[in-house]
Amino acid sequence: MGKIKNLLLKKGWSDDSIESLKVIQKRFFRINWLKTLYYNFKVLPLSQASRFPIIIGYNVKINKMGDIKIIYPATPGMISIGVIKIDRLESNTDKIIFSNYGKIQFGGRAKIHPGVRLVIYPHAQLVMGNRVLLGSMTKLICCKSITLGSDIRISWNCQVFDSDFHFLSNKTKGKIYQRTLPVIIENNTFVGNNVTIGKGTHLAERTVISCCSKVSGDFSQGGTGQLLTGNPAHCIGSGYEMTSGWFPEQEVEISRRMEE
Repeated sequence: MGKIKNLLLKKGWSDDSIESLKVIQKRFFRINWLKTLYYNFKVLPLSQASRFPIIIGYNVKINKMGDIKIIYPATPGMISIGVIKIDRLESNTDKIIFSNYGKIQFGGRAKIHPGVRLVIYPHAQLVMGNRVLLGSMTKLICCKSITLGSDIRISWNCQVFDSDFHFLSNKTKGKIYQRTLPVIIENNTFVGNNVTIGKGTHLAERTVISCCSKVSGDFSQGGTGQLLTGNPAHCIGSGYEMTSGWFPEQEVEISRRMEE
């Protein structure tokens, strides 16, 4: 693959594009090619569809593919739905439910792991940057607007909602609260397992959320690199950054230095 990579780099391919191609090479038999062929040409312009940017696994139930827009150069395998899993920890038998009745915009690579429930309501929009990961069994429900920046890693069993789905009222004050508010998660944010992110949440860049936290509210003014934990979540420090599985070579290098 080294010689091929050098050749592709000379032809203008980016590292991201080459890594996407490797996904197809390594996981060719996990891909449902009939479904992949059908949905690429159903939802994308011919110029993009012919590059097969979306690859779909066997245990994926698509209720509605909806309006999908890719604003990044389309390359084979850049958007993986149910193809990639963490061996020994995740199972392809966990069905993905994909229901897009609104709009999804992809700004680059995306990995949707087994068991994810992705639901976009009519007239709602999900925007993803480059290198977005939704971990196994995570639920993302978009009723109006959810924006995920680039280098977003959301771990297992998480929930991201922009709505309470019902109205909450305060009978004493005679007040009715909004049930739907936009969610914004800025670049390079890591969300630990079993985290719930509720309506109206705005996270600054490089936020790290500890597992089992309940996050709601605007944290964007607290600066970058916040470490959030608790229920309700609160900031216990700043200046943090979690390493990323999108760049395994960085973790290898850090491991090497720590063992010296």
